[in-house]
Amino acid sequence: MSSRVLAAWLVLVLVTLTGCNTMVDGAGALSGVPTEGPPPASTSETGEPESSGDPDPEPPAAIFDIGETGTATDESGSPLADITVAEAMETAEPPDEFSDPPANGTFLSVTVTIANIGDEVFAVAPFDFLVRYPDGDMVRYGDGSSGVFGYDDPLDVVDLAPGETITGTVVFDVDPDVDGQQIVYSDLSGRVLGAWNVP
Repeated sequence: MSSRVLAAWLVLVLVTLTGCNTMVDGAGALSGVPTEGPPPASTSETGEPESSGDPDPEPPAAIFDIGETGTATDESGSPLADITVAEAMETAEPPDEFSDPPANGTFLSVTVTIANIGDEVFAVAPFDFLVRYPDGDMVRYGDGSSGVFGYDDPLDVVDLAPGETITGTVVFDVDPDVDGQQIVYSDLSGRVLGAWNVP
């Protein structure tokens, strides 16, 4: 096993054990970009917001196209970070001569840029991004071939200070025959906070 793959797996274990959470206080949702924002809330005939019956409903995850930016917010709506998922590319070739080929058919790589626009440290990790198939199945970063760790400029595990920006690559081993894949950003509970449609 190469030192690069070993280092990546050690980071994965450390993040799993420390419970890295990309949302400050463990709460958040993606909204605000595109500029039209989330859809308006349903109202009754009296103009009052309708109750869903659920005392604490989760807001639906915002959905974006590749290249668009979503804003992670805390539960009060204060902005925490701008998240952009761009440059989705698929290939059946390993990234270099030392890496294994994809186990599921293709490597899907995306470029992720995260800018901390809040007042607190914002935790970043590639493990917060997954691929979601239309049937709900998920592909996690690190699933399948170890070749996903062979790509240059991987997204680092960092605590992003206010005003800082980071860009890196996140790669998944996916089934190329599944249409309608999305790159999703989730919290530690597995709740999807935002999704980007893969063209």
